Amino acid sequence: MGKDRDVVRLERESVIPVMKPKLIMKLAYLIEHGNDREEFLKLCKRVEYTIRAWYHLQFDDMMELYALFDPVQGAKKLQQQNFSSEEIDTLEQNFLTYFFQVMEKSNFNILSDDEVELAHSGQYLLNLPIKVDEAKVNVHSLQNAAPYPKLLDFSAITFFVVCWCS
Repeated sequence: MGKDRDVVRLERESVIPVMKPKLIMKLAYLIEHGNDREEFLKLCKRVEYTIRAWYHLQFDDMMELYALFDPVQGAKKLQQQNFSSEEIDTLEQNFLTYFFQVMEKSNFNILSDDEVELAHSGQYLLNLPIKVDEAKVNVHSLQNAAPYPKLLDFSAITFFVVCWCS
């Protein structure tokens, strides 16, 4: 009688379900000496600033490169710069490298075949159309830049193109 529902199992994220300031303060109070406690708090700030700086620099570099491949204005910008095809390939590879690094550090995962199949079936609460214009997929760039061997599977290309074009 009941309708079988497709279920996608999601991995639990590796997180500490505690607010960062609370965790830092609890750890700091475990340190007996006031000077050591202050040094610990400075270290925590430095670590946080280093992580933020890395994301900021990666994002800025990635967006500069994306501007060259932006579907609306990118072709014009590439033409103005007079890049050779080898230089364009290198820039595209650099963009994809930055993109995958930021995605990995941000805990994004490539969709599995089951997840894509479920998305295409429309059996989920948020019904967003997923369409791929395969003529626009640059398989050569994906082969060279992809840190994931299955990226060239259709499901992975679907994920990549949906993210790229969104």
